[in-house]
Amino acid sequence: MVAVFALIMMISGRAHASHAMGADLTYQCLGGNTYMITVSFYRDCIGIAAPGSPFVTISSASCGQSLGVTCYRRAGTGQEVTPACSSSVTTCNGGSFTGIQEYVYDGIITLPMQCSDWVFGYSLCCRNAAITTINSPSSNTFYIDAMLNNLITPCNSSPTFSNKPVPFLCLGQSYCFNHGAYDTDGDSLVYSLIDPMQTFANPVIYHAPYDAANPLNSSPATTFNSATGDICLNPQALEVTVMAVLVQEYRNGVLIGSVERDLQLTVMNCANNLPSLTGINGTNNFSITVCANQQTCFDIFSLDPDTGQQLTVTWDNAIAGGTFTTGSGLHPTGTFCWTPSSSDIGHAYTFTVRVIDDACPYYGSQIFSYTVNVIGISVNAGPDQDIACSDLATVTAHASGGSGVHTYLWRMDQQCSRLRLVKELIGNCQ
Repeated sequence: MVAVFALIMMISGRAHASHAMGADLTYQCLGGNTYMITVSFYRDCIGIAAPGSPFVTISSASCGQSLGVTCYRRAGTGQEVTPACSSSVTTCNGGSFTGIQEYVYDGIITLPMQCSDWVFGYSLCCRNAAITTINSPSSNTFYIDAMLNNLITPCNSSPTFSNKPVPFLCLGQSYCFNHGAYDTDGDSLVYSLIDPMQTFANPVIYHAPYDAANPLNSSPATTFNSATGDICLNPQALEVTVMAVLVQEYRNGVLIGSVERDLQLTVMNCANNLPSLTGINGTNNFSITVCANQQTCFDIFSLDPDTGQQLTVTWDNAIAGGTFTTGSGLHPTGTFCWTPSSSDIGHAYTFTVRVIDDACPYYGSQIFSYTVNVIGISVNAGPDQDIACSDLATVTAHASGGSGVHTYLWRMDQQCSRLRLVKELIGNCQ
């Protein structure tokens, strides 16, 4: 799954924690070469204060540019986002349970030119000394960045994340998470697990056998889906680790930008069993192929082995025009409905669904992704031909997609000067 995990869990006997639990850096084009840079920072409340005004470096090697922008705290941020029940008093409020706050900072910069390799970077010292899987964690700088190519794609905005990086891992329990990365421009996203970085060129050094793809002791091994960003783990030891996810943005097959999330994962002993979700209509299948211009609906069922726990099921609104409704009861069912258009043919759309219980001291939750592949019949009748009403012309249509025999109905337009395809009469999109 994608970008920065920030995990808040309490391991019995933990004496201290760093304030940095995770972060990501994104950008939004405001018009022309002006961009709003956003740093999202997740702080462990037992640590030192959050940064005041992060400074983001901006550079382009190909254009010989080096500048920067100061980002200022967004009003209303700095709130606690700990998934803790109401009776749990966290460290954000003077209690003993680990608490997390989210801080968001914005800065506006006008880039002096268009370049293919803009890099926005943010660095902070230092990582948590309690991390067990890397060398010298307390002296490791925390670094994240984002890339932009505005030479071929002027005024592009980066992917952003819809799910907050505050998951819990439980010893011996399978856990799945998705950061919910999405792109407002409709570009294709590709995910990968990368080394967390200390600087632009220097990654952290994992202890063997840990690495970027296997950041903790998991059995079965950590699985990661580069198309959806899903990550699933089954931790086998109480440990603290770090990981990072890179989300690359492609338009017409060309890389035009990227963002990354850096996160800390802590494994704890849990008395609670994590809730889960089924695949589409109760199956183990989390993707579906549908026809354009036809409504599709399917159900997602919630499950929990703990008797009497109330579950909540929500989605990230990642598909425009789609709806997601949930029923009532202890284990509600989520129903997704959407009617894709002809412009959606050939595209795959992914959304995420979170299930969360009401356990104490921390809620148990998981996030799963669902992919909708849109197919349909595409017809090409060749270039337009202008002819007199008494003339003859030959027009040949070529259909692709779907199955069966395609038959077409033709008619003249109102000006009696152009022949055009009206619709296919026979042809199945399945």
